[in-house]
Amino acid sequence: MYKSDLGQFAPARGHERESCRYRNLGVRTLAAVMAAIWGLGIAGCEKTSAPEQGAKNVAPPAPIAAPSTKIAKPEPARADPAAARDAALAAAVKAAFAADARLKSFAIDIRAENGAVELFGTVDAKSSREKAEKIAAAVDGVKSVKNHLVLVSGS
Repeated sequence: MYKSDLGQFAPARGHERESCRYRNLGVRTLAAVMAAIWGLGIAGCEKTSAPEQGAKNVAPPAPIAAPSTKIAKPEPARADPAAARDAALAAAVKAAFAADARLKSFAIDIRAENGAVELFGTVDAKSSREKAEKIAAAVDGVKSVKNHLVLVSGS
């Protein structure tokens, strides 16, 4: 049924009835396909037969050798001295940021390589960005600072 121009309900026109019929056909088809998939899934869950009798003729696993009394000491990792210096420099800059009341609230990542320090992250104001650069430059061992900090309000 549809609402006529006069505001009264009238029987649906022919093309509206056909549209509704095809719409129902789609729902019915979908329901049939879903039922078929469900049925195949249930059929696949049946119990399988017992294992074959020939499987009993398998040789038992070989016995495990007793561990030797000698314990091999792991060799100490040979750290690259330059990498260790870079990590220490990045940690020193991070500690300097943590000591500052304003900068400690920002997530600033530091990358150091041969005395060159790069700053990554977000800050809320230009003054915070400049302060981070000055604090990093003041740390012993820092030769240069590349400031990649992004200004984001509310960060």
